[in-house]
Order: sequence, then C-alpha cells, then structure tokens
Amino acid sequence: MKVMMFICIVHSSLVLASLIILDIIFNIGYPHDLDKSEWTLLVLLFFALQFLIFFRPSKWKTYFKEFENESKEERRKGSFLVWGYIIFTLSLPILITVIWDAFFR
Repeated sequence: MKVMMFICIVHSSLVLASLIILDIIFNIGYPHDLDKSEWTLLVLLFFALQFLIFFRPSKWKTYFKEFENESKEERRKGSFLVWGYIIFTLSLPILITVIWDAFFR
C-alpha cells in the first residue's frame, strides 16, 4: 500500500505538471471554478483509477523476486535513483511555474 500511495502521489504530480505546461503553451486554463467537493471527487476518482491499474499483488511479487538477490551496492544505487525520480517528479510543477514566472512573464 505504501508503494501504491507513492505511485498515486507521483502520478498526481505529473498530471499537475502536464496541466501547467498545457496552460502555459495553449492557455487552456484548468477549471478554477470547481468547488471543494468536485475537486475531492476528481482526486478520489484519480486515485481509484490508479489503484485499479497498478494494484496487482501477483505482479508485485514477481518484482520482489526479481530484485531479492541484489547486492547492497546495487540496492543503494536503485534506491538513489528511485528517490531522485520521486523528488524530481514532485518538484516538477513547482519548478515549471517558477522558471516560467522568472523568465517568460
């Protein structure tokens, strides 16, 4: 479940970054006039969709078996790459808006 939460958070960040980029390029504007209950419903639907797509216990077991014989050095490199990806992805929407505001407005 922890991995599922990370996947949902990372994918939410990527969706947000995509919406920001589309808004910058095409000036589409995302729906600011939605109330709190509508946003909550959208977020819950997104998380439910993520759960249905990515939650496959049998598939996760094969991933665990694939990496169970890793050395400490390989595990450290893999952990570094995963955490780097997570941090970059979560900071992407912020970076995009800061860079756009600093250089293009």
